[in-house]
Amino acid sequence: MKRLLNGTILLLLMCVALGLASCMNDGGSDWVGKWQLREYQYPDGKVQKVDSIFYDFQKGSFLAHCMNESGSYESFYGYYKLKDDEISITLWPDNSSGNESVHEELVNSDSYKKFFGWGDSGERTFKVEELTNKKMRLDYEGTKYVFRKY
Repeated sequence: MKRLLNGTILLLLMCVALGLASCMNDGGSDWVGKWQLREYQYPDGKVQKVDSIFYDFQKGSFLAHCMNESGSYESFYGYYKLKDDEISITLWPDNSSGNESVHEELVNSDSYKKFFGWGDSGERTFKVEELTNKKMRLDYEGTKYVFRKY
């Protein structure tokens, strides 16, 4: 009986440990979590303040919440890949085989053009200029995207 009880406790502890491990986010990476886009810094020195776009990164999944003038949110889903000092974000549905028509709807939508404007590909690769647990700065062709951890 005692042996059965010890085996049950050990099994329970293993299940708890596995459960906790599966809930960990990208090994504690600074990427993980919600980021609020605060401004665009353009190459000509102009700065555009922003407070209605949020990027969320977790385990390769990407989610953007974008607030309209009415206060309602639109969500965009996708995935991201990290390589060296770059991050590539692809919005879903991507342009892979079988997704062409829904991808075209996405990149031609007014919301996509307003909040992203990444062209027909629906993806963008940024150079990571700064990444801490509080601030992120991405660069795309000289335009800086400045975020704060939210």
